[in-house]
Amino acid sequence: MLGVMATMGAGAAAIPEPPPNVVLLFADDLGHGDLACYGRRDVRTPHLDRLAAGGLRYTDFCVAQAVCSASRAALLTGCLPNRIGIQGALMPRSPVGLHPNEVTLGELFQSRGYATAAVGKWHLGDAPAFNPLRHGFDEWFGLPYSNDMWPDHPTRKDFPSLPLMDGAAVVDADVMPEDQALLTDRYTNRAVSFIQRSAGRPFFLYVAYSMPHVPLFVSDAFRDRSASGRYGDVIEELDASVGRIVEAIRAAGVEGETVVIFTSDNGPWLV
Repeated sequence: MLGVMATMGAGAAAIPEPPPNVVLLFADDLGHGDLACYGRRDVRTPHLDRLAAGGLRYTDFCVAQAVCSASRAALLTGCLPNRIGIQGALMPRSPVGLHPNEVTLGELFQSRGYATAAVGKWHLGDAPAFNPLRHGFDEWFGLPYSNDMWPDHPTRKDFPSLPLMDGAAVVDADVMPEDQALLTDRYTNRAVSFIQRSAGRPFFLYVAYSMPHVPLFVSDAFRDRSASGRYGDVIEELDASVGRIVEAIRAAGVEGETVVIFTSDNGPWLV
């Protein structure tokens, strides 16, 4: 596991007033040694390195479970995932999901007058009752579960087509490989748009990247750029996404009142 937290703005050490904006960036299956600020030498992550240098770099902490849905449930509710009935990774059409009685970070921030948005992978149930819009988020743009849960899965052929959602609506019913190559960029565009639209009030932005969960996809702009193959290309694109989000915070004039947190859900996949 890894974590980088920074309060934007030179010399900002205390929680600012008014209440701070919070941007939580959540990578999927990123390993603790995959960023340059954690010792990686063949992958360039200058934007994350800058956050680490200007904020806090965590080196010793754990997640509740080393698997997607359970880890996300713990992050968003502060509860042990077993206690709230979410274990492992939820499958498409799962009857289990985030219970309406659980209070999420989105609901907590909403109760304080924040604008809230979830961007990216949800993976806490794909039935309408489990939609992020019903769990504290004003808007959501992303996938309902992992990007490998589609008919092209190497061992499971019973998965439905992978949908890209905007709130309760399907905007792309079948996210094929060429579409997945654009996921990180599309998530970033939506995150930047939310910051631009919400800078006049406190906001909470949760960006749950689909990468570097397998299958790995990267846009043409980052293909073959790193010295570490496709995986390195994906990490460098994630870093560039962080850079764009940080720049949007600065451009909106709220860098002095925004906390940015970057972390991973459960560490790397096995090879």
